[in-house]
Amino acid sequence: MKRLSLAELERVWVEVEDLVDQTADIDKWCSGPDWVLPVHQGFGAGAEPLLLASDDPSRPGYALLARYQLDDHRTMVAGLEPLWGFASPLIGPDIAGLTHQVVKHLATGSSWDHLVLPGMPALDGAQGFTAQVAQELSPLGPVGIGEGITRQVADLSGGYDQWLSQRSSRFRRNLVQARQRGRAAGLAFVDASADPDIFDRLVAIEAASWKGLEHSGIMVPEMRATYQAMTGRLGSRGRLRVYIACLGATDVGYILGGVRGGRYRGLQLSYRREASGLSVGHLLQHHQLSALCATGEAHTYDLGMDLDYKRRWADGTQPSFTLVVNRKRPLP
Repeated sequence: MKRLSLAELERVWVEVEDLVDQTADIDKWCSGPDWVLPVHQGFGAGAEPLLLASDDPSRPGYALLARYQLDDHRTMVAGLEPLWGFASPLIGPDIAGLTHQVVKHLATGSSWDHLVLPGMPALDGAQGFTAQVAQELSPLGPVGIGEGITRQVADLSGGYDQWLSQRSSRFRRNLVQARQRGRAAGLAFVDASADPDIFDRLVAIEAASWKGLEHSGIMVPEMRATYQAMTGRLGSRGRLRVYIACLGATDVGYILGGVRGGRYRGLQLSYRREASGLSVGHLLQHHQLSALCATGEAHTYDLGMDLDYKRRWADGTQPSFTLVVNRKRPLP
């Protein structure tokens, strides 16, 4: 396989995204450069990128990996996205053939002790994605499988009204009441997706939110670097979707996300502490989803990691798994 630098990977991002779309069952939003590269930039300090491109024209694909030094002085090879594990590091339409190439590279030309591949789709029989990868990995050592990330998702394909009709009567009643309170208070909602200064506005809101007061959210340096880079990338590609809640001239809340391939990925939501009584978070969700459905640009709302408060907005879950190999020595 051919090894690439981060700069070389940036130059072929269109091809990478095309192959992401051809890869069955993976999280296509988070497996692409818009997610993987910013998260690596924010949280991958000390990691050595190991970016591999197939050199077989009949089996195009990429393995977006990195080496991480562990506390016990061992080396782990894992996905370039070093934190959550939403992304599949293996990208290509022939996943067995691509994995075979990766195994050959790792067996002969790379120093490592453990291999961790997150973002593997649901177990679906001997011919499924994850089973094929596990089978190809077996020459490297025993292959284990563990839980990965479960995402909450909502179906927007029938439009906003249909999605809303699937929510509980209490949810709908609370939303009506929240909209009434918001109008009475003078709360306004602005599509700020094209604002070149949008990230500075988000940080200002976050600083006055409960996240900012607890030094969490995008006030954490690694999170700030991640989302600043991600916001810039999405904005430059016309994929950024941001609504700002305003009281007069003051920004009091935001919802941040991005669209790609008919999928809206929610990223961050926050509001100033003094606006907490106005249900700003719910109203931001309402305006964002309503706008997405009106334009028809999203058939799925990906809420990210499975957390209790997200379930009222979601229609189901999409799980992933993680494959782990402890290197067998000597390798054949």
